[in-house]
Amino acid sequence: MKIRQWQPHLIAIAIFFVVSSLYCLPAFKGLIIDQHDTQGWKGMAQQSIEYKEKYGHYPLWTNSTFSGMPAFQILGENNYVSLAVLDPVLTLFLPKPASLFFLCCISFYILCIVLSVKSWPAIFGSLGYAFASYSAVLVAAGHTTKLASMGYAPAVLAGLILLTQRKYILGFITTLFFGTLLMYQNHLQILYYTFLMAICLGIGFLVQTVKEKSWVEFGKAAGLAAVAGILSLASYAITLMSTYDYSQETMRGGRSQLTAAGDSTNKTKGGLDKDYAFNWSYGIAETFTFLVPRIFGGSNPTVLNNEYVSEFPESTKTAEVIAEKTGMQEEQARQFALQFSPYWGPQPSTQGTVYLGAVICVAFIFGLFFYTGWHKGWILAACILGVLMAWGKHFAAFNYFLFDYLPLYNKFRAPSMALVIPQLGVPLIATLGLNALLHEKENVQLYAKRIRQALITTGAVAAVLVALYFTLDYRSENDAMLRDNLSNNMLSQMSQGKSPTPEMQASAMDFGRSVTNALQSDRKSIYGSDLFRSLILMALTGGLFWFYYRKKLTGQVLAISLLVLGTIDLLQVDTRYLSSQNYVESEDFLTRFAPTTADLQIKQDTGYFRVFDATEPGGSFESTISSARTSYYHNNVGGYHPAKLGLYQDLIQNQLVKGNMHVYSMLNTRYFIVKNPQNNQPVVQQNPDALGPAWFVKTIKTVDNANEEMRALDQFNPKDTAIVEKSESPKIPFQPSYDSSASITLTQNLNDVMTYSSKAASNQFAVFSEIYYPRGWKAFIDGKETTIVKVNYLLRGLPVPAGNHTIEFRFEPESYLTGKKISVITGIISFVLLLAGIFLLWRRSNSTRKAA
Repeated sequence: MKIRQWQPHLIAIAIFFVVSSLYCLPAFKGLIIDQHDTQGWKGMAQQSIEYKEKYGHYPLWTNSTFSGMPAFQILGENNYVSLAVLDPVLTLFLPKPASLFFLCCISFYILCIVLSVKSWPAIFGSLGYAFASYSAVLVAAGHTTKLASMGYAPAVLAGLILLTQRKYILGFITTLFFGTLLMYQNHLQILYYTFLMAICLGIGFLVQTVKEKSWVEFGKAAGLAAVAGILSLASYAITLMSTYDYSQETMRGGRSQLTAAGDSTNKTKGGLDKDYAFNWSYGIAETFTFLVPRIFGGSNPTVLNNEYVSEFPESTKTAEVIAEKTGMQEEQARQFALQFSPYWGPQPSTQGTVYLGAVICVAFIFGLFFYTGWHKGWILAACILGVLMAWGKHFAAFNYFLFDYLPLYNKFRAPSMALVIPQLGVPLIATLGLNALLHEKENVQLYAKRIRQALITTGAVAAVLVALYFTLDYRSENDAMLRDNLSNNMLSQMSQGKSPTPEMQASAMDFGRSVTNALQSDRKSIYGSDLFRSLILMALTGGLFWFYYRKKLTGQVLAISLLVLGTIDLLQVDTRYLSSQNYVESEDFLTRFAPTTADLQIKQDTGYFRVFDATEPGGSFESTISSARTSYYHNNVGGYHPAKLGLYQDLIQNQLVKGNMHVYSMLNTRYFIVKNPQNNQPVVQQNPDALGPAWFVKTIKTVDNANEEMRALDQFNPKDTAIVEKSESPKIPFQPSYDSSASITLTQNLNDVMTYSSKAASNQFAVFSEIYYPRGWKAFIDGKETTIVKVNYLLRGLPVPAGNHTIEFRFEPESYLTGKKISVITGIISFVLLLAGIFLLWRRSNSTRKAA
């Protein structure tokens, strides 16, 4: 009996295992995905990894990124008791990324089973959730913690639903267990969206409570959910508390002290500026990518294995025009055309589309008519909320209000990420509807009416997609600039330095116009190709439902047919973004960090200094400074992190981008890596004015506010002068009396503990080339704590009395240390509660069996 009872679930697990493994087969051969974000993390983490090899633990501060930042934001210790240690068990110890897809399947399947969905419909929905194209895009980009968080979200909702079903013990331990694992992934934005879905569920349950007047049961469920949620949060307090504390000093916390003229509606107190936060807003019409993946061209071209990979087909109108107008060889013209972007939507760029699947979407339409349970209301509301939030600035009245008033929402950017909500909700309603269609008895007339309504709605959606094909203009905001660039380049080649004739100008303009027109024609062709594909899949899906209605198919055949068709549909699109091309040998991945001649030359200098690498590719200074490769070997002026310190971002935008050498020198930038114009190879340029770890200044210049402080950096000599804002001046008890024989030297650098030795005949003021970070750094002179002064907008300064002294900086962030204690205690409590819950469930089950 037990084997028969578990058989459907074992079949489901086997299917999830096989599909995930086959899709990610290169991972079983020892290959890894060449992910941009993983490269960035590896560069930033290397210093901490080497530190641990030497000292046995990770440091709390790193000098390798953005001139210094908390290291636990990159890599930290997890050597405490937590339910998260069970994470590999749930994924059967599969290698990544197969484990991530498998996790999404299992978690969604648990949610379906809790909602009393039979096995085959549940498998259909689980594969639909796990293999929606956004999952593949995330893996290809290296956003694995995001997908892992999405993997645990359905199981958290399952635990909450169990509580609404009055299964209090099972619901509590399920919510606690999966909630803790969700926290462990440390992706707060996905956690936030999961919480919003939980709120929608809670509102739906409240409506049911009002109808049934079951207030006691509501109180029990809400109370246990709150306890499980608090314990889940507390178990990861070490990261959550320190991350929240850190965020107050970042762009996301609105840390900038500068005030600028402009639209005040762009500013949000304690959060990101709206222009920055809403940059990646999904277009309203772009939402139809749920059904047709490349309605807006798909994605921007990328480079894999040194070759351009594009959504364009092998043969394009653009390549033909380029070959015709320039005389290029066909292959050369094709490679040139691949550099242009097929994506023409409203986002600045995109690595891939959000495609939920034509099969899943048609099943969702049928689910709207066939599933009538109370869960439909909150799931549909959550889906609509997710879409509206994803529209971002394109629905500004709604989203700017949320950004200003929804707690913590102004810490996040990229509204398009909210589409993870419909990625869960759409297949869930599709699954519930299919389950109702197959297993709930309906009156024949009502059944026929719902079939007709669903088919008519599907037809109407198809008609809208066809109408869009004929009415969209396929023009990108960048096309005009592309046209002008092509025309100017062509004119330059034709004139070869001579004065261009009117005929040349006309010919060049015709070339630019012809290429952009051809590009728009290719985009239309791409949409047409995917539209035809989606219409076929929609017709096949509708046909399967119709044949089932006409009793030409059994329920199991319908479910399995939809499962196979839907999986093929999604995997075909997924391989556009994640395929065998994305995998490399681990040795090849590490070659990204192979030291150049310049790196080896700099490594010969064993002193303490920073490096700025100007050779990193990118079309802007921001992209150049955002490379973390340099961090692998050196203390980097730049770096890669989604939440830079706000003061440092101000310095980048107002000083570093201008090439202010005084500022680079005060940051102790001893070496610049630049390209040799003769052979394009990196070479080293030494900055003789780099000021070293610390120095005494002659004078202190006081300014009224942060704006004046930043402007003062435009022209000043940091070796002689320290600029201090008026609010900081009370921390300086005396004016320095400069002593030319005075000295201050760095004697030990342990990242989170830095020790200096000073010697002076009179009172001095020292400036340290270290980033000012008030949430953890403490200064001690001969063991006695003293106050750190913020100088030169973001450096540390100290008044140092006459004599010989030992100066020590220690990084002891209270949020991290307190959070670690809470995490340890909560981890033990959570394990005890989990084991107690399992024991109680076992004892109850055993008693029931004996009674039977």
